[in-house]
Amino acid sequence: MTFLNLGLLAGLSAIGIPLLVHLVHRHRVKAVRWGAMQFLQPVSRTRPRRLRLEQILLLLVRMSVPLLLALLMARPVWKGARSLVGDARTSLVAVLDTSYSMDAGRAGDTAFSRALASIADVAGNLKGGSPVHIVEMGEVPRLLAPQPAEELGRGTPVFPQARPESGVASVAAALQSAAAILSQSRELDQQVVVFTDFQRVSFGEDARLGSALESIRQLPLPARVTLFDVGRPFTDNVAVESLELSKLGVGVGQKIELRAHLRNFGNASYPDLKVVFRVDGKEQDVAQLALAPERRGQVLFTHRFEKPGSHTVEVEALADSLRADNVFFASVSVSDRLPVLLVDGDPGRGPMKGETDFAEIALQPYGSGRVDMADLISAVKIRPEDIHPDRLEKVSAVILANVANLEPSQVTALQDFVRNGGGLLVFPGDRVDPAVYNAALFQEGRGLLPFALDPPAPGRTPAMSVAEQRFEDPALEIFNDPRNGRLSDASIQQWFRLREAPSPEATAARKVLARLENGDVFLAEKQWGAGRVIQCATALDADWSNLPMRPVYLPLLQRLTVYLCGSSFPARNLEPGQPMVALFGANDVGKTLKLTPPGGIPVELPVVQQGARGVLEYSNTQKPGIYTLTLPDGDGIHFVVNASRKESDLRRLSAGEIGGLAAANGVDLVSSAEEYLQRDRALRFGRELWKPLLWGLLAVVLVELVLAQFFGSAAAGAAKKSVRAFDPVFAEKRE
Repeated sequence: MTFLNLGLLAGLSAIGIPLLVHLVHRHRVKAVRWGAMQFLQPVSRTRPRRLRLEQILLLLVRMSVPLLLALLMARPVWKGARSLVGDARTSLVAVLDTSYSMDAGRAGDTAFSRALASIADVAGNLKGGSPVHIVEMGEVPRLLAPQPAEELGRGTPVFPQARPESGVASVAAALQSAAAILSQSRELDQQVVVFTDFQRVSFGEDARLGSALESIRQLPLPARVTLFDVGRPFTDNVAVESLELSKLGVGVGQKIELRAHLRNFGNASYPDLKVVFRVDGKEQDVAQLALAPERRGQVLFTHRFEKPGSHTVEVEALADSLRADNVFFASVSVSDRLPVLLVDGDPGRGPMKGETDFAEIALQPYGSGRVDMADLISAVKIRPEDIHPDRLEKVSAVILANVANLEPSQVTALQDFVRNGGGLLVFPGDRVDPAVYNAALFQEGRGLLPFALDPPAPGRTPAMSVAEQRFEDPALEIFNDPRNGRLSDASIQQWFRLREAPSPEATAARKVLARLENGDVFLAEKQWGAGRVIQCATALDADWSNLPMRPVYLPLLQRLTVYLCGSSFPARNLEPGQPMVALFGANDVGKTLKLTPPGGIPVELPVVQQGARGVLEYSNTQKPGIYTLTLPDGDGIHFVVNASRKESDLRRLSAGEIGGLAAANGVDLVSSAEEYLQRDRALRFGRELWKPLLWGLLAVVLVELVLAQFFGSAAAGAAKKSVRAFDPVFAEKRE
């Protein structure tokens, strides 16, 4: 404890005044002899101890009055159990919630604007030279450049770099980043202040919050953690949740449908909500939708792309001011043709006798039927011996149909082709030897095939249908709508059993797409490098099934092929923080390309060698929007990032839940800069005790009055009792 007015402690000497008065008063008592006193002495002897206690108690109470008054004037300050830092510099980590719910509200009055103002107020009251680090608390925490406190207090040049545009706030990860920053600091005072709106989706079930706070407490210089509530209740929000394209592969001149799914998270009603559809930034169509509170709706748009290449589409709901989830982007790759190799292992003799004859028609229905319409897929039939790297470089997918054997060099060429993004579709047949395939293509789970082959059951087996189920994989999800055909309509008379060998290498990358009614695997997929492999259990032609005769054959083969061709390009529709990857030829290695992210400030990125290809990577994709990469030939490809729609639900924790969260984790909770600064001053310089001392002084004065009156009344009562004992008649007359 210390005193702000130390000299006024001399007033403590006044504590002797009541004692001096007491002693002087006691010595001035004169003895007066009175004959009748002998009758009162027996009564007075019964109370001497009580009288002394009363006098001592009154004396102590009266002595405490000048004591408290002197302490009050000296202004004592309680320092607590730890040493205070006073005017020492502070290392402050401001954890700024940049999830896009912080931008909800009216213009100029959002949680984010309040957070920026509060950071400036807090930083402006720190000692000059104190470092302030700002950690963006979004999907992926990001550290902004540290700034001196006085700079942030004057208006902050770093603030324009931070925007509430990411998805769900990663609270624990941001606190871990704060702990890493403070572990390098040597300032005596270290603080972490989390500026957030306490959105339920971010704080409701963050089980790692306690461990993250513990890492801060275990620092060599433990930091003080404060939760700063800048949020206000606000629920009015409409979001475009997703965008579906009717085709996996889009060709020039083909009509495609785009279905936008919208949701109203708030209580406001939108009887005529306008929804805008744009292609490459240009408005194409506008639709209207009635969207009731807490309801979902859909809007359908159609479009034809007239040029091949990379395009962007976006759907925007003209609703509330929270634009981050009002718009949904998609990158669409439009192809003139998708080149595919059909490797025919049994060409046959005569019409429709070859292994790939049905597939060739299914992949190019317009060309085969001499219809004046363009096919998306361009299929070229070759023999197995024609498989070589030069041929594979010019195609997007390869279909192996009843190929008996492959040379080791051909297996290596197929592996490189798929690893670099190509697609492989494998159909067995009567020429396939399971032992050869397992050795060359399965390789105990390390090879291209998802499953090992077991020979078909001997003799005639009952025909099987594909089991009816709901397909979750994009390759087959269109068959959830019976209008696109039913796989269960086909009858499979013979098939290889795909053995689900317990291989860790195979299990990690494979998945079953469809099964037969008896549970055997019918279609399986495996990720191999940047490409995919799909394996079927039966033949491609009509020898083992009536599948080529069923209406579902054409959409099935087209869907699988287009799906595999799509794997030749790394993903272009990304989530915040997901790395952006572009593949190039070996001749492009060493070149520097320009990437224009949302906001329009280009960055230069190198193409580095990775295997036989060039690779360009960019990981700073937290900001939603369109990223345009300019290619060496001058064309551009587009990557898009959409903010997580989990953040669209703007509900906050209740006041009780916020208080309970702070109490459970042992941290401070404030809701204004004034409240924070008051607490900080108390912890930094100590807490003044003049208020409790003032109340204590008033209480002591009141107690002295009560005791004096009580003891006086008790003394008068005792005197009456003595008189009554001495002369009852006189006492009765007096009363």
